[in-house]
Amino acid sequence: MSRALLIGSRIREQRILKEIKQTDLAKMVGISPAYLNLIEHNRRRIGGKLLLDIAEELSVEPALLSEGAQAALISALHQASADFSQIEAETPRLEEFTGRFPGLAELIVAQSGEIANLKQAMEALHDRFSHDPFLSTALHEVISTVSSIQSSASILVEADDIEKEWCDRFQRNIFEDSRRLADTSQSLVGYLDPDQEGDINPASPIEELDRFLEKRDYSVPELEEVASANVSMLLDASEEIKSMSGKTVAERFLTKLQAIIAKVSEEQLIEAIKATKDPAGIAARCGVSIPEIFQRLAYRKTADAGQFGYLAVDAAGALLAKRPINGFDLPRLGGGCPLWPLFSAFSQPNTPIITKLKQVGRDAVAMKAFTIAVAEGEASFSTRPRYVAHMLLAPDQGQADEAEVVGVSCRICVLSGCAARREVSIFV
Repeated sequence: MSRALLIGSRIREQRILKEIKQTDLAKMVGISPAYLNLIEHNRRRIGGKLLLDIAEELSVEPALLSEGAQAALISALHQASADFSQIEAETPRLEEFTGRFPGLAELIVAQSGEIANLKQAMEALHDRFSHDPFLSTALHEVISTVSSIQSSASILVEADDIEKEWCDRFQRNIFEDSRRLADTSQSLVGYLDPDQEGDINPASPIEELDRFLEKRDYSVPELEEVASANVSMLLDASEEIKSMSGKTVAERFLTKLQAIIAKVSEEQLIEAIKATKDPAGIAARCGVSIPEIFQRLAYRKTADAGQFGYLAVDAAGALLAKRPINGFDLPRLGGGCPLWPLFSAFSQPNTPIITKLKQVGRDAVAMKAFTIAVAEGEASFSTRPRYVAHMLLAPDQGQADEAEVVGVSCRICVLSGCAARREVSIFV
């Protein structure tokens, strides 16, 4: 039903909210109650002076009756229903629903947004507790120290006759272990307790690099503007890179990116994009490899830079670099969906693969995934090649129902019947 035909429903809803009888409203605007009844049931069109008179008597803006709920609200309701596709919602009647019950529509949208925020928080906590190397090491240290204290204490309690020298040694061990346990516990509490701005200390060098890039909207203007920019000095001045390991990883990544930018200027890249939308074709025109053009497209500060996402992993599945994109969630520290073509690319090295994907969950959109796995470093008979898989993501304007459905990571994936699932989802 079109919005124009829902004016009557909105009039009826506003009249009931104002606690005005149908006969009284009809008398106020000079029409019969029967005619107003037809209008309220969307059986008669209304406009012009009569609409203005009714709006005045109901003390509402005429636009509220003629236009009803905003398109954004209706769109949000469609998205909320899509997030729970297992429930058959009456989506063709959403405009009618928002017209009659705008308050309830806004409530549903607000609750849907809150659910999405809670889900995002759970995903972040899952990533942190599952992959954070500091937490894993600290918890292992706590358990080991407690076991050591328990062992020494049990000997002192259970032994009937123990020499003073050994007794002193066990007591000293308990004292030293207790101090170590206190120090480790204090470090763990301090690490888990956010600072005043709510930031969480980076858990790994890769996360430090990601925070560095995220703050700069995943571009490094200094490398674009000055070809000879000093990467090391740039990182020294950064607040996000705090550890030596983080600086090593970030310097290696930025040095490679700087070399790619030196090979392909922004003007050259734009000309290549005008000639072809195929990343392999763009790479050939610019004289660089496909992985290099993936990174050049993903890490650039232009009006259309946000249309690309990027992910690189090694053969062990470890996350090496990422560039997020709206509509396709990426893991914070690794452990991505095994259905991603990024991982199957290792079985077809040096072969460009294009796949249409759609991720389950909120705000997911169809994506074109350009993937290739290549060997890093110089070829040698004395060493095995080290392969890295690269995936470039770009929004696809085609039919979303034709896309392969994938997840984020098994622990937070709602995809049912997946043969590649590694562990049970916390949402099941």
